[in-house]
Amino acid sequence: MKKRKGFKECTDKKLLFETDDKDTTLINGLLDLAKHRREFFEKVKKESDNYPSLFIEGYYEIIKELFTAILALDGWKALNHECLFAYIKEKHSDLDLDFDYLLELKDTRNSIDYRGVMVSSQIWNYNKLKIDLVINSLIKYIEEQIK
Repeated sequence: MKKRKGFKECTDKKLLFETDDKDTTLINGLLDLAKHRREFFEKVKKESDNYPSLFIEGYYEIIKELFTAILALDGWKALNHECLFAYIKEKHSDLDLDFDYLLELKDTRNSIDYRGVMVSSQIWNYNKLKIDLVINSLIKYIEEQIK
């Protein structure tokens, strides 16, 4: 199993740190962008079997944007995705997310973006429901926090 950065390592290396305040413009912007991106993928979902790598990548970006919004809600910032995930795992265990799965999703996205790996439509179809449930949960959480 791949060694992952934890919360302490991220804070010690200043890859994860507190900010001076909650940036409500950033929080709302990220939430709106995540919803906008999701709306786009919903409109073109009939093409998912032809472009599964783009769907995996796009939905991962939605999760990343929502995680970033949660950090901003808490007054924190992460300088990389692994530390972003480490923060959520450490500070928001109440979200009951499968972090091993989400880190595998991050690795798949990185393989697509940095190594040109193309994933099969079976991989997309296997993951889409779980990804959608994560996104629903994160949007609900953020919306409850900003009320």
